[in-house]
Amino acid sequence: MNHNPFADADAEWSDEEELIPKSRRKTQYVPPQVRVTAVAQEDAWSSGSQSPSPNRLSVNASPLIPPKSPSRPDVRAGSSQDDLVQRFYQVTRERDALRKELQRQSMGPHGIPAHASVVYKSEEKTLIEELHSLRYEIRIWSEDYFGGPPSSRSKRPHMHSARELFGSLTDNYKAYLKHDKDRPLLIQAFIWSKLLQRIFSNLNKGCGYIWAGKLGDRKLRPINDTLRKGIFFPRSSLPHSAHHSLSAVKNEEQAEEYHHWRSMTVNLLVPQIDGKWSPTFDAAPVLKWIRRFSSRLRRKLRPWSTQSLRLGKDQLYTIVSASVALDLKMKRQRADYRFVTFTGGRPNQFWGYGFYDSEMEDIETEDEERGRRVQLSLSPALERCGNANGHVFDQNFILVKADVSCKRLAENRLQSSKRAGTRGGIRGVMSSWNR
Repeated sequence: MNHNPFADADAEWSDEEELIPKSRRKTQYVPPQVRVTAVAQEDAWSSGSQSPSPNRLSVNASPLIPPKSPSRPDVRAGSSQDDLVQRFYQVTRERDALRKELQRQSMGPHGIPAHASVVYKSEEKTLIEELHSLRYEIRIWSEDYFGGPPSSRSKRPHMHSARELFGSLTDNYKAYLKHDKDRPLLIQAFIWSKLLQRIFSNLNKGCGYIWAGKLGDRKLRPINDTLRKGIFFPRSSLPHSAHHSLSAVKNEEQAEEYHHWRSMTVNLLVPQIDGKWSPTFDAAPVLKWIRRFSSRLRRKLRPWSTQSLRLGKDQLYTIVSASVALDLKMKRQRADYRFVTFTGGRPNQFWGYGFYDSEMEDIETEDEERGRRVQLSLSPALERCGNANGHVFDQNFILVKADVSCKRLAENRLQSSKRAGTRGGIRGVMSSWNR
């Protein structure tokens, strides 16, 4: 029995169908007389199937018209039969062209189906699992060393003020720092903001490309920025989001070539041999940078810790190392994986915006009222541009929602009144002394 080289074509197309946003399916026109019970994806591609098509017309029903495409004529309900027939043949030709292109991309040398899509799917699953593990480690570290009543370290002089560190994360940072239970939430948000700024974002010089060592700013950044500016538009279509990379595609073919070059370059620089990273350059600067960055984080957060951060030095080093490894694995993929953050009324205001259920998840599950506004963003969302095989870069898909908190903490008025009385008493004593 001969082997069918196109046996995996339907499975590959089902992956494309899963990538279509759900919002687009709602735009399809369904006649009121026709009741669609199920949509079978395989029936659209197998001509020998005996199951009835969901688009079959009834006696008194108008035809089911797919969403309008720029390449198709303007055909609406009630159009003439010739127009409908013409559009039917155009849709059929587009379907056949897409099928041939999909089969061509799925074929390897000598007409043998390539199984690269299976590898990319497993890599995406691994990325999501490692992201959840990183979130868990950050949460546990924050709860272990910043939960509970404050210690005497809070009375020591601070190298950085609380407003300087946490002012961009929430306007209610004072209440979080005084709260024994919710203080770790603010620490989580701070750690993620620094990881995004220094490791996962390559927007500013000296940020990103940590896994590349000295090759990052010297070699990779100039050529990468030059290529992206010619292929992508700045991300300005969503005012509530602030992406750390260019997003909107100008040319689909150039975008595919660019991401193929990017993925191949990273895999050549840091190949994976027997499950271990084997960089082709000196990796000593990478390890040195991780140690220095971890030390700086500990010094900044030390005044608000409830235990000695020397005990958690190794855990923090592991968190930073895992972040660098996750960024490297994201850059190895043909699809464009990146983290998404959201802003309020100002560019550096990461709070005060509306809650979007499709992109965010509120950790306070009991509060489900409408019109909620995010008070604190704990961790960013993970987004993929294009599919796992490196095609269709004009669409974005949220893989992991952002963890946010919409609960507004109330400040401790008792402590504030005591402080106010103390200051007033000192001023009264000083004024009486001057008299």
